Amino acid sequence: MTETTRKQENRLIVSTLFVFFVSGSASMLMGNLMPFLREIYDINYARAGFLLSLPSWGNLASVFLTGYLPTYIGRRKTVLLTSVWMALAFAIVTFGVGGAALLPLACVMIGVARGGNSNFSNTMMSTLNGDRAAVGYNLLHGAFAVGAVLSPLALVACASRNENGWRIMSGGIIILCLIQVAVYAKMALPAEKITGSIKSVDKSFLKSRSFWLGSAILFFYISVEYAICNWLVTYFKDSGYLSANVSQMMTSLLWVVMFIGRMGGAYLVGKVPRKALLVADGVGLTVFFLLVFFSRSQTPIFIGIMGVGLFMATIYTTALALGTEKIRGNDLGVSNMVLIGSFGGIITPALVGMVAEKAGIRAGMGVVVCVTVLLLITILCSVFMKEEEA
Repeated sequence: MTETTRKQENRLIVSTLFVFFVSGSASMLMGNLMPFLREIYDINYARAGFLLSLPSWGNLASVFLTGYLPTYIGRRKTVLLTSVWMALAFAIVTFGVGGAALLPLACVMIGVARGGNSNFSNTMMSTLNGDRAAVGYNLLHGAFAVGAVLSPLALVACASRNENGWRIMSGGIIILCLIQVAVYAKMALPAEKITGSIKSVDKSFLKSRSFWLGSAILFFYISVEYAICNWLVTYFKDSGYLSANVSQMMTSLLWVVMFIGRMGGAYLVGKVPRKALLVADGVGLTVFFLLVFFSRSQTPIFIGIMGVGLFMATIYTTALALGTEKIRGNDLGVSNMVLIGSFGGIITPALVGMVAEKAGIRAGMGVVVCVTVLLLITILCSVFMKEEEA
């Protein structure tokens, strides 16, 4: 790699890390805002579960469209078209526009923006040379984790000052999202072909076993991540195992450890076999989430959450690197992997809400236990399958 190419890639990495940091700050905040919204609008568990699943529907539609749109209008216009909806969504939430009636629309908008951010950012990292792509994925999702850590902490700080402090935090997210749009408008992008024809898009990834294995892991991982992140605060608060303020801090603790894990994952690239890392992650996640589920006091819950965060940290990035190994820079291939994973984010949070409404919040979290076990089984199946021929 020439020095010029390295500098271009470094600039691309820095810009992409920032926009994905903003995506983490904004898109993961709804689970923390939900207790406030439930109180204001008298939202029950089933309705809350429905609302928390809607971002995944928006994400699903967005990821599908952004796999094809770059062929017609280019990557920059595509991501600008999707990212603006995040600011509009938080304007609805912050100012109570339309009351509870427009909350579903706001949730869908958040998903549309997250899907566009995700597909764009992951595709940018897939264009990097050699092991830099795997390192880039870990740094990228580490940046996402930083945003997901800081926004709940800022929410707690704002909410502790007055009863409308959460609106101040939500308003700050609007400003951050507008800055993100400005960065998208200015950042230098890799060369691309705008052919204006779907037929010209490379679909060879559909014959790749690594693509399908990576996609299956992403499906169950996103199921677990979305369910945990969206329901963790409500679970601890309503079960009474933790106080309201401490419950709000749990997602930040989770994402702090995930950030540390992803930075460690970037260091381990090339040193530890991917499949060995996936197995360790799958087993560790299952063990520590069971500890969280069966604990009733702060100390074991804290230990469990830290373990969950550590072992969740590199599942997504490792599966993504595995699945995109043969489709570098393919917008459609990356979008289809993320698309498959998105279905898990739709199904599981809503299912948790429905079960919680019928049998209580603890039974709802039991659904997440089952999905975590299914993730482990999927990882083990992918590891013990015969290696794909070149």
